[in-house]
Amino acid sequence: MKKIPIVFAFDDNYALPASIAIRSLLDYKNKDTDYEVIVFHSGLKQSTIKKMESICPIRWIKVCADALKNVPQGWSGLETYYRLLIAELLPEYDRVLWSDVDVLFQGDLSEVYHQDMKGADWGGIIAERQDETAGRHPHYTENTKPFIYMSGFMLIDAKLWRQKKMWNRFLETIKTYGRRLQFFDLDVLNLTADKIFPIGFEYCVLENIYDAENIKDAPEYPWLERAVGHQALAFAKKHPVIIHYAGKSPKIWYRKKVEIPEYYWKYIEQSPFYKKSDYVWTKAKALELCMLKIVKALVLIKPWRQKIKKKITKLKGQREK
Repeated sequence: MKKIPIVFAFDDNYALPASIAIRSLLDYKNKDTDYEVIVFHSGLKQSTIKKMESICPIRWIKVCADALKNVPQGWSGLETYYRLLIAELLPEYDRVLWSDVDVLFQGDLSEVYHQDMKGADWGGIIAERQDETAGRHPHYTENTKPFIYMSGFMLIDAKLWRQKKMWNRFLETIKTYGRRLQFFDLDVLNLTADKIFPIGFEYCVLENIYDAENIKDAPEYPWLERAVGHQALAFAKKHPVIIHYAGKSPKIWYRKKVEIPEYYWKYIEQSPFYKKSDYVWTKAKALELCMLKIVKALVLIKPWRQKIKKKITKLKGQREK
């Protein structure tokens, strides 16, 4: 049986959660499942590479994407765009999995990898309806598909991407929308794809859903329920394949030890990047986390600030006339 290729991308700052994601991926695979773990990066430290390879063999691909130099980006950095290059950088594969690193695997991925994609460009988890008014993702009138899909876990038809020259199309989308892009790779993938295949929510169980005693109390529940239904959410909570740590701040590995659940803490302690001193709570540590929250908030509101500024400029121009 051929290996299942799964791609991650991260910089040195995300080495700890990346090590946890990969370790859990291997812990929960079936006996007859064989992954090829591939990492796209822009220049990791050799010490980071060495520590990661203590977990498993990894294929490292250094990305030199000059075409992405001036793309709009947020706090997650340029690496978030690297998934757009999968078909170009892995020509030997017709189908590839992608995963963000802020996840914990709880199941095997062979079933999702081999499912019929029904001619779609890629498969992802539904985030919300296109006509949703209370959701979290940006809506574009140009996007006529019924749903917006999350890009944290993807099943990619790399062969089809090469046939359709999707890399060139992604670049054209970035050029066309420019600063209108707010969720960057997610926006580009949703806007460019002709067809997206829905993967079950169990492959991206958001932390708030997983932790909630009653899933109806999760802040994302209203629009997720309207998009995928209560039964699908309840099933995913009970049978998660991937838990995705999105929706809460700070990220789970930045929190106080007492705020980290035991099932995740055990992976932190096993990680070659674990430092006990990072979890000894001090005023300096509290200030660092506070600054992280502020920076993230400023990045997230930047697009809205730009829109408001444009509106004010337009109104001033109308008054002057």
